[in-house]
Amino acid sequence: MKLTQITDFKLGRSIQGFFICKEKHLRFTRNGDLYLDLLLSDATGVIQGKMWDLVDEFQDRFNGGDPVAIKGKVGEFNELQQLTVTQINLASSHQYGKYGFSPELLLKSVDEPLDELWSRLLEILKSIKKPLRDLVSAIINEYAEKIRTMPASVNHHHPVRGGFLKHLVTTGEMASDLLCHYPALNSDLILVGIILHDIGKVKSINDDLIPSHTDVGKLIGHIVIGRDIVMETARALGNIPQETLIKLEHIILSHQGSPEKGSAILPKFPEALFVHYIDQLDGRITLILDAIEKDPNTNWTGYQSIFKSELYKK
Repeated sequence: MKLTQITDFKLGRSIQGFFICKEKHLRFTRNGDLYLDLLLSDATGVIQGKMWDLVDEFQDRFNGGDPVAIKGKVGEFNELQQLTVTQINLASSHQYGKYGFSPELLLKSVDEPLDELWSRLLEILKSIKKPLRDLVSAIINEYAEKIRTMPASVNHHHPVRGGFLKHLVTTGEMASDLLCHYPALNSDLILVGIILHDIGKVKSINDDLIPSHTDVGKLIGHIVIGRDIVMETARALGNIPQETLIKLEHIILSHQGSPEKGSAILPKFPEALFVHYIDQLDGRITLILDAIEKDPNTNWTGYQSIFKSELYKK
């Protein structure tokens, strides 16, 4: 079974492969016939898909968000590639594992090996003095499996497998490099704040193949969830000074900068401001690089709403 990834699609080519059905819609043509309107993805890209025939036979075999096995032919619509699907089924390791199917292979991941990123995170932890190191270690160990693989966001910065871990390591190492220029700041408090500022996302983002927000994530938000995780763990340890805990709580509640951006409060001391700007820098640089990479234009991108501008690509 020769499998084809989206990046290798060529006009007119018949393909078979495994993909994620990001969206599934049952629609009507102008003649009143049913067809399936699909958005498909794998680790290499995204493509629109249409199933015109045998809709009644295949429409109940899978849902949006499922991994699927597909046969089809690559066509074109409005100068963009489009896949005409002839067969589609729910993909499972039991049925398709012998053909090379694995859900993880369909997900775009960070470039670095996750084991390498995890080792770099542990090196940052080693630089933190006790008792704060005890607090971070307890939380990291409790949620280690999720932290290693989850995205940093659903549809913002680092929305890929391992994105959360990558964001922690990048911001932690950036902070370590910069702190020598600001000897008056509490480096331990900053590094703990950076590692734990988004920890609420372990409960606010689910484990689905296409991650989305959990009910508690939508109702409470990752900032408050994260504050609660940290405070509960600190109470269980019982060795963190109260003044330090209050500052750490403030860092978590203020790390997005302002209430307009989701924070409960503005940063009100230097370490909190430091964490906010390091977090923003990594997030924004990742977003601008991603926008430039994905845009099909030559010298300038199309209008990018998050930056309120076109972006220069040369």
